[in-house]
This record gives sequence, C-alpha cells and structure tokens, in this order.
Amino acid sequence: MNRPQSATFQTAAPAAHTHNERAGDRVSLLRLSAAQRLLAAAAVLALLWAGVYWALN
Repeated sequence: MNRPQSATFQTAAPAAHTHNERAGDRVSLLRLSAAQRLLAAAAVLALLWAGVYWALN
C-alpha cells in the first residue's frame, strides 16, 4: 500500500538544532559518570538529613 503523498502532506524535514550555545556550558546529569551521580545523590540526601536533624533539635 505504497501511495504517493499528496501535496498537502509534503513538508520539509525538520532542521537539526542550530543553537549557537556550546554543550559544555551547562551541566547535564546524563553526561556525569555513575560515580558522580551517586556522589551528587549522596550530597542531596546529606543535606536533607541535616535539615531534618536541625528541625528536630
């Protein structure tokens, strides 16, 4: 069932992202290694537990 597309459905392919920003300017969690992600999660948990400890005292 290969039918040619009508003229109303012909569109140009979407262009690739052409932003002028460099990828290294922002921190991405996906680019971090597993150890770095675990360290970041541990730091967030430590801050949360410090807040709980401070609130209870």
